[in-house]
Amino acid sequence: MTDPYLYNGQGPDDHVASCPDCSAALALLDHPEAALTPPPTLREAVLSRARRRRSPALVGVATVVVPYAEQVAIMDDLLGELSRDQWDAPVAKHGTVRGMVEHLAANDATIAQFMGVPASGAAAARGVTVHRRWREQAGNLLERVSSSSEVLLGVEVALAGARPARAPLRQAMIQRTFETWTHTDDIRAATDRAWSPPRDEHVHMIAEFGLALLPRALKGPRRDVSATVVLTGPGGGTWTIPLSPTSDHVAVLISADPVGFCRLLANRWPPDSFPYAAEGDPVLARDLIRAAATLGCD
Repeated sequence: MTDPYLYNGQGPDDHVASCPDCSAALALLDHPEAALTPPPTLREAVLSRARRRRSPALVGVATVVVPYAEQVAIMDDLLGELSRDQWDAPVAKHGTVRGMVEHLAANDATIAQFMGVPASGAAAARGVTVHRRWREQAGNLLERVSSSSEVLLGVEVALAGARPARAPLRQAMIQRTFETWTHTDDIRAATDRAWSPPRDEHVHMIAEFGLALLPRALKGPRRDVSATVVLTGPGGGTWTIPLSPTSDHVAVLISADPVGFCRLLANRWPPDSFPYAAEGDPVLARDLIRAAATLGCD
């Protein structure tokens, strides 16, 4: 193979003179001390992109890890855009955006510690920012769950929220996705940004997670009936939920929007103004809607 072939008919010197890439490469070789220091944001940008692309080895594990990884990456990008003043923007229940991220990190810590991830308090002692503390803990949790066996997803752990409850790790990871998305939208609202739902299939998972908890959230005497919930639109589906072990018939059918229902589950849509249609027992329908609004993680 000849030099003219290698250099598209040119001699080596002529090629270098006319090729910006080769000229830059030779300049770096001749003057390595002139290489530029990478910008301080480069590392975080690369890590954020890597978190978006990383895939767990097992398909069963991926079904719960990928949605969480996507929401972590989205929140990570959003937090990186915030100004100093926006970190202090007021947020209901948690004071400020900063307080809400601290709350999210504390809820994540329950599952992180179960998976053997060091407590985020250690990072706080080193003076690490709340953004980095939350992100490091979430990233370590993702790594641990991604590399675990599918059997582990069936082990019961404590869920976050005011109502004490336990569920398989699979469900707890869906709850981590749900809460991360909810608080990302809270930050968007507090900083005048448009809100955005998760992917349709992830909306479906979140709705299913909330509906599984709905019977134990109902107040009053046990009802020996079932309820059918139809969420119409992208991410929707149909679920029939027994309200007791001896449920003998469907007493009510409720129809609603999937994303709206997930926002109801997060208590981001007041139950008294939530739009839904019901056939059957109207009192039970109203009680179910009110109970659904108590299942968030605040």
